[in-house]
Amino acid sequence: MNVTTIFTFKINISYDEWLGFFDSEDSYKRLSEFNIKPLYRGQSKKDPQKVIVIHQGPEGNMQKFFEKNGSWIASHGVKVSTIEVSDWV
Repeated sequence: MNVTTIFTFKINISYDEWLGFFDSEDSYKRLSEFNIKPLYRGQSKKDPQKVIVIHQGPEGNMQKFFEKNGSWIASHGVKVSTIEVSDWV
């Protein structure tokens, strides 16, 4: 079953810097390893350091992705302690 996962979190770099990382070939390659497709990413109008990302993939794969790539994600401006996650079917 595919699950749509919504993440919100804060970044400690500019949105444009973070976007360069998120939209990179490396990022898409890492996501595709887990059959995860990015659907949307955006910046809060009220707080420019708050970001939303929506992905879709097989149930459980997002957790596996984070287990393998968590430190890599944190090294690209994501304040990991601020991540909020919700799953939708």
